[in-house]
Amino acid sequence: MHPQRTPLDSHPAFRASHYDALKQAVAAQLSAKFVDLPSHPAALDARANRFDLPQSSLWFCSYGIPIAIEFPEPDHVRLQFHHAGVGATWIGNDFVAVTPDQACVTSTAAEFDLGAGYEQIVWRISKDILRKKLADLTDAPLSGELDFNNKLDLTTAPARVLTHILSCTVQAAESMVGDSGKVVIGELEQALISTFLAASEHRYRDRLEGRMPTAAPWQVRRAESYIAANWDKPLEIETLAEVTGASVRSIFRAFKQSRGYTPFEFAKRIRLNHARRMLEDAESGGSVTSICFACGFSDLGRFSKDFAQAFGERPSEVLKRHKGAVAVLH
Repeated sequence: MHPQRTPLDSHPAFRASHYDALKQAVAAQLSAKFVDLPSHPAALDARANRFDLPQSSLWFCSYGIPIAIEFPEPDHVRLQFHHAGVGATWIGNDFVAVTPDQACVTSTAAEFDLGAGYEQIVWRISKDILRKKLADLTDAPLSGELDFNNKLDLTTAPARVLTHILSCTVQAAESMVGDSGKVVIGELEQALISTFLAASEHRYRDRLEGRMPTAAPWQVRRAESYIAANWDKPLEIETLAEVTGASVRSIFRAFKQSRGYTPFEFAKRIRLNHARRMLEDAESGGSVTSICFACGFSDLGRFSKDFAQAFGERPSEVLKRHKGAVAVLH
């Protein structure tokens, strides 16, 4: 059983307590089928959770029994991240163990061979979206398949960043209520995509590491104007490239050279200023938590720390002070 809350538990995809229900759910929701099952258990505790991001989806899967599942060739790339237990994936004759130090990347037919206590988080992202992102990052059209290495070493610096962003995305998904946090989710997904392309091995990796020209100062100013006008929307690096007429990498490089910060750090400054104005508007009735998410921050503690660093006081202090001032006036 599951005495503790599992990842994405507020977004259930299916629950199954007997074999036939699990078989049906796997076929209907995962487009997969059982390859091998030691016996048909009288009872089981299988579950899957799903959260849809704007351009991809996150899954948590736990079957509670030893199981082998066959997946056909998909239109997406799968990333399997270990959560508990022992499991592996077969891609043809290639065997990839999914462990705390190694994820598995598949874009073809595959077979999951999972132990009784195995649990995993799976990120599914469209092949077309990855191709577009990579073309935008390298400022060059792509020809042929991406051809990812099936093994993703999670001990490298870029991969550690990837797993951290994944963890933040899962936490943000679990805390979302209604439309709150859409900016957070959108930007975390964009970071996931870019970081995955930087952390994984694929045929276009050399292009990502090549030298690029630097954007002009007017292009940096245009990017800043766009960010300031669209502070309450997810910041997408492809849009910055379209707005400025510069490549993604060149605009990031120009920001670092001429401003000393990235476009995302600039966006954070703009959002902190808006958060302060919202906190000072005590009559709006907003709480620190609601303002945190409304302004595109995924972690309340981090928001408070960044706010205090920028303005010399915590957001709760600003809100309390201005609520007190309103009470005196009334």
